[in-house]
Amino acid sequence: MGLVGFLVLFLIFFGVVVFILLFGEGPSLRHGPVGKLNRILTEKVPQVISWVLLHTIGQSNVNRISKSWAYCCESRNPFLQIFFVLLSSVSIVTFLYNALPRIPGPYLHKIHYLFIPAQIISIYASYYLACSVNPGIITPDNLQKHLDYYKYDGLIYKPKTCTTCNMRKPARSKHCSMCKACVGRLDHHCAWVNRCVGENNQRYFFLFLFTLVEFCAYGAYLCFQVYRGMIIEWGLDTALVHNTKTGEESVVSFRRAFLYVLHNDRIIGAIGILAAVVSVVVFIFFIYQLYLAGRGITTNEAFKWELVEESVNRGDLFKIVPVEPTSTTSALEEKNYLKRYNKNTKKEEHVQEKKIESFQEIENIYDKGFLGNLKEVFSPPNLA
Repeated sequence: MGLVGFLVLFLIFFGVVVFILLFGEGPSLRHGPVGKLNRILTEKVPQVISWVLLHTIGQSNVNRISKSWAYCCESRNPFLQIFFVLLSSVSIVTFLYNALPRIPGPYLHKIHYLFIPAQIISIYASYYLACSVNPGIITPDNLQKHLDYYKYDGLIYKPKTCTTCNMRKPARSKHCSMCKACVGRLDHHCAWVNRCVGENNQRYFFLFLFTLVEFCAYGAYLCFQVYRGMIIEWGLDTALVHNTKTGEESVVSFRRAFLYVLHNDRIIGAIGILAAVVSVVVFIFFIYQLYLAGRGITTNEAFKWELVEESVNRGDLFKIVPVEPTSTTSALEEKNYLKRYNKNTKKEEHVQEKKIESFQEIENIYDKGFLGNLKEVFSPPNLA
C-alpha cells in the first residue's frame, strides 16, 4: 500500500470515529450500532484504561493524570489555539521556503506574490476575531434585554433559573461549564477558539471557517500547480516509458509523473495533502453550520429538536389547549405551548390535551425564514 492509500484509509477511519463520537448519542442513532460503538468509546474504553493504569502506576498517579485530563479536556485552556497557530505557521513557512521559489512558474502567475500575503493575513485576522470577541455572555445588566428578545416556546425552552449564575435563563441561552457563564443563543463551545460560539460572535466564527476553507483550498491549489510545473521542468511531460512485455514505448501518464514528483519532493506534497484534507473537512462542517443557521436552529437546539421528534414518534407529546379562561390557565395561552406527557403525568384542569400526530405540526417560533435567520446571525441584535 502506498502513501496515498494509507492516508485515505487513515482519514476514513478518523472520520468514522469522529462521526460516532459526535452523533452516537443522538436519539436516532443511540439505540443502533452507532450508539453502541459510542458507548464503547466513551464508557468502556475509558474504564479499561483506568483499570490498567490503576493496576500499573497506582492510585496517586492516576489522580494526577485525571487532574491533567480535566484541565486539558474539561476546562478552558489555550492548547488547541497554540497547536493551530503553530501548525499553520510551520506549514506557511515550509511552503514559502520550498514552493515560493517556484512561483511564478508554467502554471502560476507572479500575481500570486500579492495573493499569498493577503491570504496569510486573512487567516490570522479571522482567527483572532473568532478567539477574542465576546460570544454574548449574559450578565445581570443585560439579562432583561435577552428575556425580552427571545420568548419561551414552552417546549424546548421554559422559564428556568440557572443555579450556577443565580439568575433566570433566557430562551435559547445555555450555561457553559467551561466558560462558567450563560451565553445567549449558544451554538456550541469550540475548543479551537477556546470560547463559546454564541449570538455575538457566531458571525466571526463563520468568517473564520470560510477563510480557513478558502485558505487551505488555495494552498492545495498552489501545491498542485507547483507540481505540474515541476513535471515540465523535469521533462516528465515528454518522457517515455518502455513496456518490457510488448517492447513498445509510450509517454508517461500524468498520474505516474505526478506520483514520481511526489515521491521525490514530499514536503510540498505533504503540505498540499494536509491543506486539501482540512479544506474538505472544514467545508463540510461550514455547510452543516450554515444549514442549521438557515433553519433558525443552533447546534445545541438541534439535539433538543431530535428529542422532541422522538417524543412525537412515541406518541407521548401533547399540545395543551385551554378550554376556560381562568387565572390558572392564562399561562397556557402562549403560542406553541406544548408539553411532554406520560401515564404518570397529572392532567391540568380546564385544559384539553391534543395529541401531536406529526412533527410537522410543531412550529419553531425562532425560525424567521432562511434569509431572516441568516440576518440574525450575521447582523445580531445589540443585547449587550
